[in-house]
Amino acid sequence: MKTTRTAFALAAAVSLISPFLSAQTAPSDKDYFTVASEASSLTASVPGGEAVPPVMPVANTAAERGAPGGLVNAGMAAWSVINSGAPSGSYTSAYASAIPGFSFNWGNISGWKGPKEMIYRYTVTNLMGVNVIDVKYKISFYYGGTEDYGDAGGKAMSGYVAQATGGTTARGDQKVHGHYITNFTVQPVSVNIKWGWHFDLAVRMSDPMNIGTKLAPVAALQASLNWIRSTPFSTNGGTLAYNVDGLGNFTDLTQQQRSLTKAIGPVEIPEAAPVKWD
Repeated sequence: MKTTRTAFALAAAVSLISPFLSAQTAPSDKDYFTVASEASSLTASVPGGEAVPPVMPVANTAAERGAPGGLVNAGMAAWSVINSGAPSGSYTSAYASAIPGFSFNWGNISGWKGPKEMIYRYTVTNLMGVNVIDVKYKISFYYGGTEDYGDAGGKAMSGYVAQATGGTTARGDQKVHGHYITNFTVQPVSVNIKWGWHFDLAVRMSDPMNIGTKLAPVAALQASLNWIRSTPFSTNGGTLAYNVDGLGNFTDLTQQQRSLTKAIGPVEIPEAAPVKWD
């Protein structure tokens, strides 16, 4: 009888302390919601040869049309890519472009190349070793579209006004030969975000720029990707910047800035000369 009572008491004690033991050995909420590391990787695709961009709708609001007489964005100035941890519904029809005004003839634009694609993968790993955020997004654009208003003999039409700059041709043997951008998009490829974590990604486009000349305009666009990462305990965010141009160049401005900053050594402060009191 005594043995039975002792066994019963031991079993009761174990049942009482076992929850505390498991709580001590189980990972805490802090481990789950704390970033241990984050990484970003890039995969680029640069097809060669000419291409035909898909037809996209042209914006018709004054804000989106931009100022006359220069390069304009025929698409959108901003859109959402990932919203509350899921692909946004607006990205499928959202794009930007850099073209020479809205009155030009698309039939005079040829030589498009692309799409040039840059796929970024961003991962966040917590202290438990779990990838709590794993997203891929794709930056894609067509480039090199050429505006050619030369006649059959290769000469420019007399008095033609270059729509990209508002300048007129000075001589009859000159013609406008531009390099433009169309169908610039930022789209989610895959989104995998664990419970309790949130990630948002949105695009804001700069106004198009001409980095060439009046008779050889080269379009350029800068995209700012604003991101927000949050948990029930913290919120972080920042901006990623990318630049593309009509020659097909792609520049990761954020990575470039990081490289420049890393190359700067620590600042050495010279020792101050001792003060002499006369």
